Amino acid sequence: MAERVCAECGLRTGAGEPDCAALRDLLLARDFEQPAPYFGKHRLAVDSYCVQHSAYVRSAKSLAAHLCGLCVALERDNDRALLEQLQRWLSTNPPLDRPALPVHRGGLTIAHVSGIDDPRAYGAAVDEWARSAWSAYSAHHELARQWLAMSARGHR
Repeated sequence: MAERVCAECGLRTGAGEPDCAALRDLLLARDFEQPAPYFGKHRLAVDSYCVQHSAYVRSAKSLAAHLCGLCVALERDNDRALLEQLQRWLSTNPPLDRPALPVHRGGLTIAHVSGIDDPRAYGAAVDEWARSAWSAYSAHHELARQWLAMSARGHR
């Protein structure tokens, strides 16, 4: 059986097994079909997936949204006001430069959270995945913090 490897996140799948996009679609569908137990980790899962796949962080604005989303979740106790401030700031289309993405984008992939039916175990697995993706971007942590500070000042 031929193995496929995602060039971006490193997910390894066999022929006939769901790839990254299929696993993402399954996860998103469950979040919306069963929001009570799973939706609390929706944004964190989306941000983790996006920073691992360049199609979702092509622009500096989209990278800022997802990378800063991870920063807020992991370093700022998921501060909702800070996320809203970030979204308002990004909606002004501030001039941002997008740095090069890391080649290795984390040791864990969406497979780490796929198929987990227990909400508590799922939440813990999403947290692990997010920390793995955030760690892969360690060279850009200070930039994410700067973008958050700029959003707090409404800086363009």
